[in-house]
Amino acid sequence: MTRLDPLLTTLDAALRTLFATPRASRPCPTLPEGPTTLDAAESRQAVALMRVNHVGEVCAQAGF
Repeated sequence: MTRLDPLLTTLDAALRTLFATPRASRPCPTLPEGPTTLDAAESRQAVALMRVNHVGEVCAQAGF
């Protein structure tokens, strides 16, 4: 690598950020046709995951 390579790499990243057309790496999920129903076990798991997510958000805002 020459001394010019880091400059060119940074310039390339900047130009790609500003002017490149974004492309998704995964397909976009679609909404289900009807309402989704969860059984009792799935509902408990969803509640537990949201509780963990909420605690993480509170800790992030508090600076932990």
